[in-house]
Amino acid sequence: MNQATHAPSVSVSELRLPLASRLASFGELFWLTLRQHTHGRRLVVLVLLLALPCVLAIMLRSLSRPAPADILEFALVFGLIPHALAPLTALLYAAGMIQDEVEGQTLTYLLLRPLPKWTIYLTKWLATLLVCVFLIGFFTFTLYLAIYWGTPQLWTEIVPGRAWKTVVILALAQLGYCSLFGCLGLLFRHTLIAGVAYIVLLEGVIANVAFVGRALTVVYYFRVLILRWLELPDLMQRQWVRAWQLDLATMPAAPKCVETVVVASLAVTIFSAWWFSRSEFALKTPESSG
Repeated sequence: MNQATHAPSVSVSELRLPLASRLASFGELFWLTLRQHTHGRRLVVLVLLLALPCVLAIMLRSLSRPAPADILEFALVFGLIPHALAPLTALLYAAGMIQDEVEGQTLTYLLLRPLPKWTIYLTKWLATLLVCVFLIGFFTFTLYLAIYWGTPQLWTEIVPGRAWKTVVILALAQLGYCSLFGCLGLLFRHTLIAGVAYIVLLEGVIANVAFVGRALTVVYYFRVLILRWLELPDLMQRQWVRAWQLDLATMPAAPKCVETVVVASLAVTIFSAWWFSRSEFALKTPESSG
């Protein structure tokens, strides 16, 4: 069921302002959204969840017979993070961009700003994307350090050849996830249920089945870019190709993967901004709050 009624409206937010005033309003809204995302229990829960793989890697590497670093990398960096932690982070933040404002009865104050409604959505989306990219990037890099700390290849091979490239690819994945879950947050009231269903069914199941439908998942392009961009040893690459049921000869090229994710993400985000600008929300008024 839609949480908003599809209907045109004219409001104070559509008044024209000088460019400097509009930029100042965008900056204020951007900073406000960052503060909302970096305070509260949601951030604490996510930080604890994102830190768990690092703690697990340290424990397994500290055993009398340490777990092989490459196995930990495959399971934690290329398994747990893109399949669970990265989409969950985007879901918790992006899906609540507008719903949190509605439930907290603060959307009124956003819509009364002298800004076009679609720019309000885009500004909040950009701030949300920045937070998600930073969280996933920071903890992914930290996880690499935890897995390979004390090994001779950490600073000569892992960090320059794999860690930062993986962070960039995950940032691209967050672009796709934030666009998708931001849209779901506008279209569905129970966004968390819809989002978790998407993560489990598409990113968790469909992405692991070798048929054309996997090209609709973010994880598919993440895996292809990992195999295309990372300088993996031949044996490791063959093992990962087999585990992911991919074919190097038929996989799309890296630029095509980037183009697909970026274009699809921008299309979904533009649609979401348009839908937000054409929707009516129940606003807080002196009569309703009295």
